[in-house]
Amino acid sequence: MKRRDAVYRKSHCFPKGQILFQLKHILFARALLMILIVAVLVGIIPESGPHLVFVTMYLEGAIPLSILIASSIVQDGHGMLPMLAVSKKSFVLIKLINVVVGLTVGLLGMLTT
Repeated sequence: MKRRDAVYRKSHCFPKGQILFQLKHILFARALLMILIVAVLVGIIPESGPHLVFVTMYLEGAIPLSILIASSIVQDGHGMLPMLAVSKKSFVLIKLINVVVGLTVGLLGMLTT
C-alpha cells in the first residue's frame, strides 16, 4: 500500500521549474495589478505631468498597453481644473466615472493579454 501512495504522489507532482514559472507568473500579475491601481490613482490628479511617467514606462516596455490606456482614460490633464473651481460635486462624479471605466478597461486588457 505504501508503494502505491509513493508512486501516486510522485506522478502527480509538478517539476520544480514549472512551479517556479507559475510563481513568477502570479507575482508578475500581482505587480501589474498594483501598477494599474497606482496608474488610476495618479490619474485622479488634475494635471498631465504624472501621466508622462506611465507613457515613458510603456515606451520602455515596462508596462502593457492596457495600463497606459487605463491611465489615459482617468487622466484629464488641466481640463478638469476649471470644473473643480466651478463644481466640486461634478468634478468628483466625473472622476469617479473615469476611475471605474479606467479600471474596467485596464483589467479587461490584462485578462486578454
